[in-house]
Formats: sequence, C-alpha cells, structure tokens
Amino acid sequence: MLVGNEIGLGVIPLGREVRAFVDALGTLNQQVAAACERVTLMAAGLPLTLKGQP
Repeated sequence: MLVGNEIGLGVIPLGREVRAFVDALGTLNQQVAAACERVTLMAAGLPLTLKGQP
C-alpha cells in the first residue's frame, strides 16, 4: 500500500517554485497510479475507487 497527497485540486499557487512542486507531484501521482492495480481517492472520509476493484 502507498499513500500520497493530492494537492492539485485547489487554488493554483502563485509562486513558481510551488507551482513546479505541484506539477511534479501530479506527474508522480499519475505515474504511480498507472503502475498500480488499484487506486482509491479518499474525499471527506469516503473511498472513491478510481481504478480496479473496491
């Protein structure tokens, strides 16, 4: 199991360095999700299956 943060769903950051970090983390999350059999997004304590069987 791997747990990661999703920080790209909010306001777009103004600083260049922060935007670069958000973009890099988004790319990493996409690459990890592509390699996983199952991906679950937790929102408000509810599991949302994005890929695979719940």
